[in-house]
Amino acid sequence: MTEQQFLQQLEQALERLPAEERSDILQDIREYFANGRADGKSDSDIAVELGSPDAIAKELVDSFDFSQSTVPAEKIDISKDKFDKVDIQTDNAVVQIFPSADGQMHVDVENKTYRQHLAVDILDRTLVITLKEEARKWGFFTITGNFKSPTLIVRLPPKLYEKIQILSDHGTITGERLESTELLVETDNGSIDLSRITAEKFAVKSDNGAIKLTAVQAKNLRAETDNGQLTLKDIRAGKLNAVSDNGGITLKEVEGDVQAQTDNGRIHLLAPDLERNISLETDNGSILLETKRKPENATINAEVDWGSVSVFGSKKRRTVYGTGQHPIDLQSDNGSITVKLV
Repeated sequence: MTEQQFLQQLEQALERLPAEERSDILQDIREYFANGRADGKSDSDIAVELGSPDAIAKELVDSFDFSQSTVPAEKIDISKDKFDKVDIQTDNAVVQIFPSADGQMHVDVENKTYRQHLAVDILDRTLVITLKEEARKWGFFTITGNFKSPTLIVRLPPKLYEKIQILSDHGTITGERLESTELLVETDNGSIDLSRITAEKFAVKSDNGAIKLTAVQAKNLRAETDNGQLTLKDIRAGKLNAVSDNGGITLKEVEGDVQAQTDNGRIHLLAPDLERNISLETDNGSILLETKRKPENATINAEVDWGSVSVFGSKKRRTVYGTGQHPIDLQSDNGSITVKLV
């Protein structure tokens, strides 16, 4: 059976489904054929893997909720005084979150397919939003991943939340103008870009992807990526901890105690002053610390196994200013260390 024959038979068997559902299913099958041919398989081999078009259609039609288009969904009161926390979970989606203009909560999904299920509810004063993908098994093969990622757009009523949590297995997360006592943002695979954030405790993590934070006020801020660049700008934090297993770290216009560590990458810190505790460490890469004025009460320790040291033009690896109150520890196993005025 050729691809065209398979699709024609499947489309006829799916005639009871809405047109949009049929279109999504047929597109998945087309891409499955394309991927199979790329692996050297013939159309007939791929058709055998998929199984009978009639059997696939029967399973899909039997599992489709035809009532969803005729029975209105139960109305949930999602006014801002009904929830203090937000919990967003997706397995494969781009997430965008920001305040709403009208003070109401809005959730929209772009590029959603028939296998993705959106749920919005309020549980124990927590707004819970999930966008999950249901695996489909037909014959001997399973479709578990989307060929296009949907975009989940969340607009929250502007206010100070107790906690906002965003967890994604795969996808970019962007957001702005959020206020929360605690803010946790994490993706297993994807970049994170957040700006104009206010929080007491703020943690951001990506297993594989760059992290960019701009205009952040937090008592405790931790940004971590296993593989990717960390770029933080205009940060006012009591304590900042930036960690990357593989990637450079750039910190500009940062106030507060700073600890930055990378196994492989350059570290660049631009701070208005050095009257705070600073620890910068890289196994492989240079360290550049720039400031607008020399410290008055700090001790600079620059340790390097292989590379040069320049602390305001001096090659001394230890320099004490005033009482030496604030430790500034700079360490690179392989790379130069430079401290200078800007």
